[in-house]
Amino acid sequence: MISQRAKTGFEKLFPQYLEESLRTGTHSVWQLKPVKANMIDAKKFIMLTISSYDFRLIIILHFSADTASLKYVADSLRISPAELSDTQYQDYLSEVGNILCGAIKRGLFDFFPHLGMSTPNQLRYESLKFVDSYPIDHAIHIKANDGDGTVFFGSLYVSAVGELDFDPAAMEKKDETQEIGALELF
Repeated sequence: MISQRAKTGFEKLFPQYLEESLRTGTHSVWQLKPVKANMIDAKKFIMLTISSYDFRLIIILHFSADTASLKYVADSLRISPAELSDTQYQDYLSEVGNILCGAIKRGLFDFFPHLGMSTPNQLRYESLKFVDSYPIDHAIHIKANDGDGTVFFGSLYVSAVGELDFDPAAMEKKDETQEIGALELF
């Protein structure tokens, strides 16, 4: 069971973490808005999970490998889009997923010290239908647009096994005081 306080926390913090993970020197301003799952217009996705004894989070970064997202990755790597290989593109977006997932994990760690985080998995879009095979207690879908045509979608699925409750205000305070640039060892 997920508490209303935890739902509110995820709804507030997930968009913030998504925006922070997408921010680069050339793409620093993102407009985010909640959307329904059927409004996600993407052809590929990267999936990561965070697991505890009490819950599982499924984190998804949706993308389309279109001209705008290729330019976003090339700009971030400081190369021209023509120089960008498929491997560089996939690796970069996998790292964006890692940053997003890692931020969520760090935020929850004080409340749930036994957390495991997966590596990014790029799956065929058709496999997304199997997410519903888990009992989903809460889902959030966010559209992120940088104003130059680059669009990504982020989804967070929460599946609670036990009691899932935390204080989102404490997570916000922790984020404000956390050192920037600190290296986390896994």
